Amino acid sequence: MVQLISETRDEAAAAKRIAADLANLGLCEHDTVLVRSATRFMTVPTRSRPGALLDGIRKVVGPRGTIVALAFTPDFYPWQRKRAAAVPFHRDAKSETGALPQILVSNPDAVRSMHPTNSFVAVGPNARSLLEGHGEKATAFYPIERLIELGGKLALIGCVRSSPGFSTVHRAQEALGLADRSLLSNLRICAVRDGDVIRFFSRKDVSGCSEGFWKFYEKYEQEGILHKGTVGGAPSILANAAAAYRIEREILAQDPTFAFCDDPACTSCGLRTYSPARMARFFVSVPQKIARGIFGGRR
Repeated sequence: MVQLISETRDEAAAAKRIAADLANLGLCEHDTVLVRSATRFMTVPTRSRPGALLDGIRKVVGPRGTIVALAFTPDFYPWQRKRAAAVPFHRDAKSETGALPQILVSNPDAVRSMHPTNSFVAVGPNARSLLEGHGEKATAFYPIERLIELGGKLALIGCVRSSPGFSTVHRAQEALGLADRSLLSNLRICAVRDGDVIRFFSRKDVSGCSEGFWKFYEKYEQEGILHKGTVGGAPSILANAAAAYRIEREILAQDPTFAFCDDPACTSCGLRTYSPARMARFFVSVPQKIARGIFGGRR
């Protein structure tokens, strides 16, 4: 009993500290916020850091606020249909984008969009209107448009460098017609479960690599829209979604390659057809990488 009381107190104290940190970062009551997190980098003493983070967010945004997360599921190449069929998408399919989205997926009051590979999950009064229409005919980051219209915010908790950038970048890529200009278009599939039937979905738009999205951070700071701090001890940032999207779209319209990562062998960046130079670099680098792996191991 003493241990349970201690754990309860720890949970409450962690959520209280996280709520204070989020408020200092710029999160407000009634906000609609898209949260991406890596809670392993948080240092608050609690049994469940994802749970404490969710409680902290709720304390700040209140019952009229809406919490949104990415609840993505695996996709595969067409020759991997058996693997895809083993993990079909459905309303309760396990998310592979972290513990916080999974908590929301497991919440019966949450709304989950039905895009087979890039579903979003949300809880709060704006959840249904935000995710409505995000199905197989929509692009992967379609809900970002509604988030912007709602004056929503974007938060990265702990993953500022490990999984950098805001999801508005992907929406800007879609709006500019860049997301489907890849040799991977229609080459990524997943299975979808409809009752007892398994069918397959093919993605045309391929959102791709986000490892280079940190390059926007300096631009956000120059425009004065980036709020920086720590949440539960983890480095974190927050920005208004509309402001971030405006900056990203303006930059990508001028230079579609701005957000590419620095790995020449990156499949996602290297197979973008709007950058012949990057494609050439990719096709040169891959054999070199394979050769290094083979002959380097013989030394």
